[in-house]
Amino acid sequence: MRKFTFDLEQVLRMKRWREEDAKKALAVEVAALEQLKSRLLELQGDLKELWDGDAQGDGPVIDHRGRLGILQYARHVGTLISGQEGDISEQGKRLKEKSDLLLKAMQERKVLEKLKERRKTEYRVERNRFEYANLDESSARYLRRLADQENSLKEEIGQ
Repeated sequence: MRKFTFDLEQVLRMKRWREEDAKKALAVEVAALEQLKSRLLELQGDLKELWDGDAQGDGPVIDHRGRLGILQYARHVGTLISGQEGDISEQGKRLKEKSDLLLKAMQERKVLEKLKERRKTEYRVERNRFEYANLDESSARYLRRLADQENSLKEEIGQ
């Protein structure tokens, strides 16, 4: 009997490649999201530092124009923070899309792997049947030979 071969092995290999590509794409999106979050924390730290420094009043006395400059900068940083939060939200959506693609690729690969295992099990059952049939045939031939030898011995003895 011939060796087991899975006809869809190339398709399974392509599904594995797609899964790997999806994993890499997901990793890129996760890294981008982490970078955006890092930048957001940095901006929030700048804003907190600005407000804390203004509230303590430790530094030199700031005139009206200086305070107005600080407020304008704080508003600018606030705008950057809200823009960064929007970017994080968009990146979260892209991350969800990549995650869904990875999940789909994993499911497709698993389906083919289960099919391969099922076919391999069917092959083993068929091979075992074939081998048992060969064993039965060999046993029957052996028993026939023994019976023939026994009959010929009986004939020789009987003559």
